[in-house]
Amino acid sequence: MKYFFIFLSFFYVLTSWSQNEKFFIIGEKMVEENKLDSAKVYYNTQLRASNDRSLNAEIYLCLADIYKNELNNLEASKYYLKAFNLAKKANNVQLEFLYYVKMAEFFRRRHLISQFEKELDKATYLFKKHKIEDKYLTKYYNRKAALFTELYNNNDSTLVYASKSLELAKKVNDKDNVFYSTLEIAGVYERKKEYKKSIKYIESILDYSEQYNMIQHHSDAYISYIMALTRDNQIEKALKEALNAKEFAVENKLLIDENHFNEYIYQIYLNLKNYEKAHEYLTYINDVTDKLNQIRTDKALIDLETKYKSKEKDNQLKITRLEIINKDKELVSNRAKLYIVLGLFVLAILITLLIAYVLKGAKESNKQLKVLSKENEFLLSEANHRINNNLQLVVILISDQLKNASTENSFQLKNILTKVEAISTLHKHLYKNSDKKKIEISNYLNDVKLSFLEVFNEKNISTKFKIDSAKIPSDYAMYLGLLLTELSINSIKHAFNNQDNKTIIVELHVNENQLSFLYSDNGTVDMAQNIKPKLIDKICRQLKIDYTINTENGFTFSFKKDISNA
Repeated sequence: MKYFFIFLSFFYVLTSWSQNEKFFIIGEKMVEENKLDSAKVYYNTQLRASNDRSLNAEIYLCLADIYKNELNNLEASKYYLKAFNLAKKANNVQLEFLYYVKMAEFFRRRHLISQFEKELDKATYLFKKHKIEDKYLTKYYNRKAALFTELYNNNDSTLVYASKSLELAKKVNDKDNVFYSTLEIAGVYERKKEYKKSIKYIESILDYSEQYNMIQHHSDAYISYIMALTRDNQIEKALKEALNAKEFAVENKLLIDENHFNEYIYQIYLNLKNYEKAHEYLTYINDVTDKLNQIRTDKALIDLETKYKSKEKDNQLKITRLEIINKDKELVSNRAKLYIVLGLFVLAILITLLIAYVLKGAKESNKQLKVLSKENEFLLSEANHRINNNLQLVVILISDQLKNASTENSFQLKNILTKVEAISTLHKHLYKNSDKKKIEISNYLNDVKLSFLEVFNEKNISTKFKIDSAKIPSDYAMYLGLLLTELSINSIKHAFNNQDNKTIIVELHVNENQLSFLYSDNGTVDMAQNIKPKLIDKICRQLKIDYTINTENGFTFSFKKDISNA
């Protein structure tokens, strides 16, 4: 009997595992065939039916990957976080390891290479402490290969890790990693200028992706194939394959990839000096770009309309509820008047009872006022939440424009983005703070600094912030945030010219209601010049301060202000 129960338990576990494997195979097939909306419905249906934390964590990772492929980074990050929290609760080291590997790829796709490396380091730490399953190790080795390509430009290490990934992927029948590991190997030979060998590997994965109907993979392989043929001076073949790739992208509604292929065809015709054909494909590029922009605009408008209708419905419900409460109050008031009239005709005892009743009614009114107060707090919280969402939407739309912006427009967009983020950061601090009139200036300005962190790192600028912990009025804080933003932008744009040592120093001290602010950089461009930036001057007028600018040794901006009456 004992062995019978053991057998039953083993059979149940084996059956559950088999069903889960089949479930993910079906979902992965939908993604490979570019049926992303169907895959989302499929995964969400399973989520509603399952209470298994580990299974749900893995489903969240699959959904996050779909949103990542749709370039919806905000939704992707939400689902990655949900997956991580469930993996932690389930104490599932394997899925925690997989989360770090997928987050590494998430940051790599956004060109955040330092964070890409950090996430892989976390996965490496778990790998050293635990036995990791082969189906997760193949993905890890594949991303290690990408790391050595993009960060270290080390072809030998890339080849080692890509080969390890390919071997394990074949062992566990992971078609995705068979494809991308082979593509990494092809990339190594292309960088070594062994183009014939690279082309051979790419042709093998073109056949592989076609065999298994891996639509997005097939399109990715076409991109590498055309580039390799072009570099091997097989221009006619590159043109032929680019035209085939464009047809494939149109057939499978891959708009982004279609534009890539249009650009390749345009460039090849341009090199062949066939300007008529080049112009034709330049027109295609513009048409597809317009379609992509329209799709993004429509999606943003639908999201905004949905949020507006939801808010409008909520407000209507609140108004209806308030009307009902007011009618109840009128009824109570009329009843009280009736008792007062009757009280004039009764004895002193009845008058005493009436007074007691009125007092009771007042107590009930106080309770209702408390309920209304709580509802008003809830409405304010909802409004703040929606404002924050709208600010984040603006940030996302600007960030999206940045991807397609020219070098000339990129800095202007970043300029706008940092100012919006400064206002968004202030709102976030006010929203979280119980005192809406004052905020902690140290936390706020340090958060403003974080919005520049990527640009500072990119421009190799070091920063030294020394800000006292103090609560100051929120309107002062807003202008200080905008002032810091504008000063930082001016330094990044104008201060430095081929310097190795680039430093920005910010100090803010509050002593006995006296606020002292100092900003300086060691840039050499504007030395000994008389500078009075217009926007900074306008901000200072709003703060009602007298400031000084010194350019004898870099750029220094400072002021002092009495905040005792603030």
